[in-house]
Amino acid sequence: MTTPVQAATTEVLEPAAAGSKTRGRRARVHAYQLLCVVLVLLLWGAVTVSGLFTASSLPSPASVATEWLHLLGAPVFWQAVWDTLRGALVGLLFAGAVGVPLGLVTGTYAAAELSSRILVDFLRSFPVIALLPVFLLVLGSTPEMKSTVVFIACVFPIFLQAQYGARSVPPMISETVRAYRIPRLLRYTKVVLPSATPSIMTGLRLAATTSILVAIGVEILTTLPGIGHEVTQHQQNGNSAVAFGYIFTAGLLGYGINRGSMLLESILLRWRPPAHTV
Repeated sequence: MTTPVQAATTEVLEPAAAGSKTRGRRARVHAYQLLCVVLVLLLWGAVTVSGLFTASSLPSPASVATEWLHLLGAPVFWQAVWDTLRGALVGLLFAGAVGVPLGLVTGTYAAAELSSRILVDFLRSFPVIALLPVFLLVLGSTPEMKSTVVFIACVFPIFLQAQYGARSVPPMISETVRAYRIPRLLRYTKVVLPSATPSIMTGLRLAATTSILVAIGVEILTTLPGIGHEVTQHQQNGNSAVAFGYIFTAGLLGYGINRGSMLLESILLRWRPPAHTV
């Protein structure tokens, strides 16, 4: 027979054991991830040593690391990073300001969703880079053009995720809201928006990473300043190690934005059951 003291001790020890098991699993996963990075670096170094590629086309990891550390002390490097981030952030903010409200409205009202479906499917089928010549003719090679291209690339993922989230309101709740004649604004703020927030955050997280990629792509194809422009310039000048340093910086930006978005999502969605991720 279990005594009250034994039962209380078990209740304390079980969560502690579960937490210890979770930490151990996360530590193993992080170790595997680090091992994968090390193996890729070793493979990269082996390829450069083998002579299959020249140093101008594929520099060694050591030379890239050296040049990247030098870049950290150069003002032109931080200016390029800021130019890329500014263009990506402006386009992302406008995409969120347009995509979230439209997605909530079309997700709430079936007539609005059906009416706009063909237009949305048609517009989001265009590769955004293919529209770059049109934007260059209309807006010129300006920072506003870069932000516009980022906006086009990001607005549809945010819009579709917001629409999906608005449609996820349980039918019973929707019928209750209609039966009690809840005002439309209160319905959006207290019912639709909380239900759609997880999907909206997913769309914003995907769009945030996309915004960096598109901004760099625009800079590579145009003369606009930023990380992409620096990659092109150094590659053409034969400074491939510096170009790879900027490419590595672009990867760090994408990774940092993704992790930051996940952290923000976990803070805003504390009321959700925790997801078992590492």
